[in-house]
Amino acid sequence: MFAALFSSAKAAFSAALYAALLLSACSAAPAEEDVAKEVRSKRAVARREVYAGPTALPTRTLRITNDTLAGDPFGQELTVEQLVAAGARVAARKPFQNRHVPGQTDTIVVLRHQGNVFAFYRTPEKDLLQDASVTNFQPAYGQRLKRRLQKAHRASRQSIDKVRIGDTERANYVSVTFQQGRLSAVHVEPYVD
Repeated sequence: MFAALFSSAKAAFSAALYAALLLSACSAAPAEEDVAKEVRSKRAVARREVYAGPTALPTRTLRITNDTLAGDPFGQELTVEQLVAAGARVAARKPFQNRHVPGQTDTIVVLRHQGNVFAFYRTPEKDLLQDASVTNFQPAYGQRLKRRLQKAHRASRQSIDKVRIGDTERANYVSVTFQQGRLSAVHVEPYVD
Protein backbone atom coordinates (compact mmCIF):
# COMPACT_ATOMS: atom_id res chain seq x y z
CA MET A 1 0.00 0.00 0.00
CA PHE A 2 2.88 2.37 0.81
CA ALA A 3 4.27 1.71 -2.67
CA ALA A 4 0.93 2.55 -4.26
CA LEU A 5 0.66 5.78 -2.22
CA PHE A 6 4.26 6.67 -3.02
CA SER A 7 3.63 5.93 -6.68
CA SER A 8 0.46 8.09 -6.76
CA ALA A 9 2.26 10.93 -4.90
CA LYS A 10 5.11 10.66 -7.38
CA ALA A 11 2.62 10.76 -10.26
CA ALA A 12 0.85 13.78 -8.74
CA PHE A 13 4.17 15.57 -8.25
CA SER A 14 5.18 14.80 -11.84
CA ALA A 15 1.82 16.02 -13.11
CA ALA A 16 2.09 19.22 -11.05
CA LEU A 17 5.67 19.80 -12.25
CA TYR A 18 4.65 19.20 -15.87
CA ALA A 19 1.68 21.59 -15.51
CA ALA A 20 3.92 24.25 -13.94
CA LEU A 21 6.45 23.93 -16.75
CA LEU A 22 3.69 24.03 -19.33
CA LEU A 23 2.14 27.16 -17.76
CA SER A 24 5.48 28.92 -17.48
CA ALA A 25 6.25 28.10 -21.11
CA CYS A 26 2.88 29.49 -22.17
CA SER A 27 3.30 32.72 -20.25
CA ALA A 28 6.85 33.27 -21.54
CA ALA A 29 5.87 32.72 -25.18
CA PRO A 30 4.08 35.61 -26.89
CA ALA A 31 0.44 35.10 -27.56
CA GLU A 32 -0.59 34.26 -31.12
CA GLU A 33 -2.25 37.65 -31.39
CA ASP A 34 0.99 39.46 -30.45
CA VAL A 35 2.93 37.41 -33.00
CA ALA A 36 0.34 38.22 -35.67
CA LYS A 37 0.58 41.96 -34.87
CA GLU A 38 4.36 41.86 -35.12
CA VAL A 39 4.22 40.04 -38.46
CA ARG A 40 1.69 42.57 -39.83
CA SER A 41 3.86 45.45 -38.63
CA LYS A 42 6.97 44.03 -40.32
CA ARG A 43 5.01 43.48 -43.54
CA ALA A 44 3.74 47.08 -43.45
CA VAL A 45 7.27 48.42 -43.02
CA ALA A 46 8.48 46.23 -45.90
CA ARG A 47 5.60 47.49 -48.10
CA ARG A 48 6.44 51.13 -47.33
CA GLU A 49 10.06 50.50 -48.23
CA VAL A 50 9.10 48.83 -51.50
CA TYR A 51 6.51 51.45 -52.50
CA ALA A 52 8.62 54.42 -51.46
CA GLY A 53 10.11 54.31 -54.94
CA PRO A 54 13.61 55.10 -55.93
CA THR A 55 15.37 57.65 -53.82
CA ALA A 56 15.75 60.95 -55.61
CA LEU A 57 19.23 62.08 -56.38
CA PRO A 58 20.15 65.33 -54.67
CA THR A 59 19.65 68.32 -56.91
CA ARG A 60 22.63 70.49 -57.61
CA THR A 61 21.70 74.18 -57.44
CA LEU A 62 23.92 76.98 -58.66
CA ARG A 63 23.22 80.42 -57.20
CA ILE A 64 24.09 83.43 -59.33
CA THR A 65 23.76 87.16 -58.72
CA ASN A 66 22.90 88.96 -61.95
CA ASP A 67 20.87 92.17 -61.74
CA THR A 68 20.02 92.22 -65.46
CA LEU A 69 18.69 88.65 -65.66
CA ALA A 70 16.89 88.77 -62.31
CA GLY A 71 15.38 92.19 -62.99
CA ASP A 72 14.29 91.62 -66.59
CA PRO A 73 14.61 87.97 -67.65
CA PHE A 74 12.41 88.40 -70.77
CA GLY A 75 14.60 91.16 -72.20
CA GLN A 76 11.64 93.53 -72.30
CA GLU A 77 8.71 94.08 -70.01
CA LEU A 78 5.70 91.91 -70.77
CA THR A 79 2.21 93.38 -70.57
CA VAL A 80 -1.24 91.88 -70.42
CA GLU A 81 -2.10 93.43 -73.81
CA GLN A 82 0.97 91.88 -75.48
CA LEU A 83 0.17 88.42 -74.17
CA VAL A 84 -3.53 88.65 -75.05
CA ALA A 85 -2.58 89.81 -78.56
CA ALA A 86 -0.30 86.74 -78.79
CA GLY A 87 -3.25 84.48 -77.91
CA ALA A 88 -3.18 84.30 -74.10
CA ARG A 89 -6.49 83.91 -72.33
CA VAL A 90 -7.50 85.43 -69.02
CA ALA A 91 -7.86 82.61 -66.50
CA ALA A 92 -8.76 84.74 -63.46
CA ARG A 93 -9.31 88.30 -62.28
CA LYS A 94 -9.25 89.33 -58.66
CA PRO A 95 -9.79 92.85 -57.27
CA PHE A 96 -7.07 93.98 -54.89
CA GLN A 97 -7.11 97.05 -52.64
CA ASN A 98 -4.08 99.24 -53.36
CA ARG A 99 -2.05 99.72 -50.16
CA HIS A 100 -0.48 102.98 -51.27
CA VAL A 101 -3.41 104.83 -52.86
CA PRO A 102 -6.49 105.04 -50.61
CA GLY A 103 -9.71 104.08 -52.39
CA GLN A 104 -7.95 102.64 -55.45
CA THR A 105 -8.76 99.05 -56.34
CA ASP A 106 -6.29 97.32 -58.63
CA THR A 107 -6.62 93.90 -60.25
CA ILE A 108 -4.59 90.71 -60.20
CA VAL A 109 -4.92 89.07 -63.62
CA VAL A 110 -3.83 85.49 -64.33
CA LEU A 111 -3.12 84.63 -67.97
CA ARG A 112 -2.48 81.25 -69.60
CA HIS A 113 -0.62 81.00 -72.87
CA GLN A 114 0.49 77.73 -74.50
CA GLY A 115 1.08 76.04 -71.13
CA ASN A 116 2.72 79.08 -69.54
CA VAL A 117 1.11 80.99 -66.65
CA PHE A 118 1.53 84.69 -65.86
CA ALA A 119 0.14 86.74 -62.96
CA PHE A 120 0.07 90.52 -63.29
CA TYR A 121 -0.70 93.22 -60.78
CA ARG A 122 -2.60 95.76 -62.88
CA THR A 123 -2.81 99.39 -61.85
CA PRO A 124 -4.33 102.15 -64.01
CA GLU A 125 -0.79 103.23 -64.90
CA LYS A 126 1.03 99.95 -65.46
CA ASP A 127 1.02 96.13 -65.59
CA LEU A 128 3.49 94.69 -63.08
CA LEU A 129 4.52 91.08 -63.59
CA GLN A 130 3.97 89.36 -60.27
CA ASP A 131 4.79 85.75 -61.16
CA ALA A 132 5.49 83.68 -64.26
CA SER A 133 5.94 79.96 -64.89
CA VAL A 134 7.29 79.10 -68.32
CA THR A 135 7.66 75.56 -69.65
CA ASN A 136 6.97 76.21 -73.32
CA PHE A 137 9.74 78.24 -74.95
CA GLN A 138 8.19 78.40 -78.46
CA PRO A 139 6.53 81.86 -78.18
CA ALA A 140 8.71 84.92 -78.88
CA TYR A 141 8.99 85.80 -75.17
CA GLY A 142 10.03 82.18 -74.46
CA GLN A 143 12.74 82.33 -77.13
CA ARG A 144 14.12 85.57 -75.65
CA LEU A 145 14.03 84.08 -72.17
CA LYS A 146 15.79 80.92 -73.33
CA ARG A 147 18.59 82.86 -75.08
CA ARG A 148 19.18 85.04 -72.06
CA LEU A 149 19.21 82.13 -69.60
CA GLN A 150 21.57 79.96 -71.65
CA LYS A 151 24.33 82.24 -70.37
CA ALA A 152 23.40 81.29 -66.81
CA HIS A 153 23.81 77.61 -67.61
CA ARG A 154 27.12 78.19 -69.35
CA ALA A 155 28.37 80.00 -66.24
CA SER A 156 29.02 76.59 -64.76
CA ARG A 157 30.25 73.67 -66.82
CA GLN A 158 29.22 71.30 -64.02
CA SER A 159 26.20 69.08 -64.20
CA ILE A 160 23.62 71.48 -62.79
CA ASP A 161 19.95 70.72 -62.16
CA LYS A 162 18.84 74.18 -61.06
CA VAL A 163 20.09 77.73 -61.31
CA ARG A 164 18.72 80.39 -58.97
CA ILE A 165 19.41 83.90 -60.24
CA GLY A 166 18.89 86.82 -57.91
CA ASP A 167 19.71 90.50 -57.93
CA THR A 168 22.05 92.20 -55.47
CA GLU A 169 19.11 93.53 -53.42
CA ARG A 170 17.64 90.02 -53.15
CA ALA A 171 14.28 91.26 -54.37
CA ASN A 172 13.90 89.61 -57.80
CA TYR A 173 14.52 85.93 -58.51
CA VAL A 174 14.49 83.63 -61.49
CA SER A 175 14.59 79.88 -60.85
CA VAL A 176 15.74 77.82 -63.82
CA THR A 177 15.38 74.03 -64.03
CA PHE A 178 17.42 71.88 -66.41
CA GLN A 179 16.76 68.24 -67.35
CA GLN A 180 19.66 66.40 -68.91
CA GLY A 181 21.39 69.68 -69.65
CA ARG A 182 18.38 71.21 -71.42
CA LEU A 183 16.26 74.10 -70.18
CA SER A 184 12.92 72.69 -69.03
CA ALA A 185 11.22 75.25 -66.77
CA VAL A 186 11.60 78.81 -65.55
CA HIS A 187 9.86 80.45 -62.60
CA VAL A 188 10.10 84.25 -62.49
CA GLU A 189 9.49 85.92 -59.12
CA PRO A 190 9.83 89.70 -59.45
CA TYR A 191 9.42 91.95 -56.44
CA VAL A 192 6.08 93.74 -56.38
CA ASP A 193 5.23 95.98 -53.43
